[in-house]
Amino acid sequence: MMFQDREEAGELLAEAIKDKIHPEDRPIVLAIPRGGIPVAYKVSEKLGIPMSIVVVRKLGLPWNEEAGFGAIDSDGAIYLDEDLVSYAKLDTKTISEIAKRELDELKERERKFLPEGYPELKGREVLIVDDGVATGYTAVASAGFARKRGAKRVIVAVPVCPKDSPKRFKGYADEFVCYHPSGEMSFAVGMFYRDFHQLSDEEAKDYINRAKEKGLFEP
Repeated sequence: MMFQDREEAGELLAEAIKDKIHPEDRPIVLAIPRGGIPVAYKVSEKLGIPMSIVVVRKLGLPWNEEAGFGAIDSDGAIYLDEDLVSYAKLDTKTISEIAKRELDELKERERKFLPEGYPELKGREVLIVDDGVATGYTAVASAGFARKRGAKRVIVAVPVCPKDSPKRFKGYADEFVCYHPSGEMSFAVGMFYRDFHQLSDEEAKDYINRAKEKGLFEP
């Protein structure tokens, strides 16, 4: 399976989840920036439901920031891969220092993408959307954040994931939807996209503005 780009992935993902949406629960799509924004935009557009952003940050190993051992949400709550933390022998002080640095970056991104704050989530069906999951902890943190804000039902939906991903969301999401679960031994989300360039802040804001023009963005 190979997606042309994130927009195509969003259109296919929308087809996969359209029958899982309950209009009476005022569904909303929350994109994980930046890569999840084009995917969520297409899901929102095709399904005719509003979208917004949920800002979370991966916690990366001190010697390899790309290797995530967990994630942090806007409230400062930390979600850890306990097995990896133990294997990497990360102490509380190290985790706290990394979390503080990432929370500062998270707040900066909120100012960029959500200057008016988060939409009301209480009692609503919330779809967490990204361009894929690898370890899955940013999506876990996003689902946990939505749950804390009173979401009635949380669905994590992504175009691609490892086959063992669903178990990671137990206790956080009510349902996990992946368009293409992969059995690849060496997994990276970018393997499944012809165009997987790193989205700039300007591109991300352009999608947000397009959603606003169509009346699809909250708040």
